[in-house]
Amino acid sequence: MLNITDDIRQLKRLIETKAQHPYLLKYIQKPSLDEDKLLLLWGLFSDLDVLSEKRNQYIISTMLVQIALDTHEIVSNSGEGVELPEVLKNRQLQVLAGDYYSGLYYQGLASVGNVDMIRILSSAIKKINDNKIILYQQGSINDVPTLLKTIKAIEASLIHKLADYYNQPEWIDISEDLLLLNRLLAEKRSYLKSGQSIVFDVLREMPFDDSISGTMLMSEKEERVRTQFDKCLRDARQSVQCSMRKLSKLGDELQERVNVILEQTESIANSYVKEG
Repeated sequence: MLNITDDIRQLKRLIETKAQHPYLLKYIQKPSLDEDKLLLLWGLFSDLDVLSEKRNQYIISTMLVQIALDTHEIVSNSGEGVELPEVLKNRQLQVLAGDYYSGLYYQGLASVGNVDMIRILSSAIKKINDNKIILYQQGSINDVPTLLKTIKAIEASLIHKLADYYNQPEWIDISEDLLLLNRLLAEKRSYLKSGQSIVFDVLREMPFDDSISGTMLMSEKEERVRTQFDKCLRDARQSVQCSMRKLSKLGDELQERVNVILEQTESIANSYVKEG
């Protein structure tokens, strides 16, 4: 495989340079870069017979799409009700920034004349947004498999669509499993820190499959939600370990990163803020 450390470092510089806009950065935070998704994209394309120039452009364009999605997500998750003028301006600039990053992705792919890639990523964007609606729409998810499938679609559709186009099913598996585990880890941390988590909220809305659930105390129901979440976390860890074994070529950096995530999820499993 290629020198992953140097390549990743160079790609990060190129993406950050592309995403910089002096006026936007005066008012909104610097866009964050999901380095795990970048690492997975590098792994996928390093397994393909693609010229390095085009490979870099495809990876950069895909990461710009991710940055655009993440930027719009900040807007949708921010405050409600009456807003101060400066807050409203910040929200409007977040929307414009997301649109700006999307425009950069189109520009990049147009420069290499790849209409197929534009179509693939546009399809992924639609799938991600459709599943975000499902996740946040109260009562639309009634079982755990549907919840996990929805999270996978949100987190991994960009890489899934590319891996499917290039007929690389093993990269679909590892991307979905690892990014699901990452998302569950983030949700658990959010729950421990603030008590807030969309995944915990969805689990609370799910019907229990026994006759005594109607008489349970709130604390008992919450404990069942925690138990269900931790099972999801453990199952996701096992899926990642299984998916890693399917990859014929695996860079040391990806293996090391996966090991770190597995250690983090193991240490956080079954841990909760003390109550009372």
